[in-house]
Amino acid sequence: MRSTNRKRALGAVPLVSSALLFAGGCGSAETLHAINRSDLVGSWKSSGGDSMRFSADREVRTHGFSDSGEENCGDGGVGKWSFYVAMDEAGESLHTSPEASEGSLISVRLPGSAEGGCHVDLSVIDAGRSLCIADLDQVCSSGLRFTRQ
Repeated sequence: MRSTNRKRALGAVPLVSSALLFAGGCGSAETLHAINRSDLVGSWKSSGGDSMRFSADREVRTHGFSDSGEENCGDGGVGKWSFYVAMDEAGESLHTSPEASEGSLISVRLPGSAEGGCHVDLSVIDAGRSLCIADLDQVCSSGLRFTRQ
């Protein structure tokens, strides 16, 4: 994640430029895919052993984000997740919504240190079968992939 995206206070509502994210694959073959809440709920694991468990009540339990680029994530923890939604008709800005029932971008927030805790954005890729760490200008900013278990 870029340093401007790293240290957000847990109470702040993140805004992301979707034009950059959607267009910014930098030659990558990754494309975003919308899924609904019931398809997200459950366990997801990476090949390196990192894991996330999404609950229908918007709770998320994580174990490690080894390649997230977020220093405050540590070994994981318990937090909240939400989908991003478009704030305008052009889809040029996104906002997290605790009411959204589907999406292609997911916000994961874990409470933590005085520096604002852990915040990681995830892209839904591979026709909804995988999640990857998102950045402002890339659908996937690392090789870390989580697949549904």
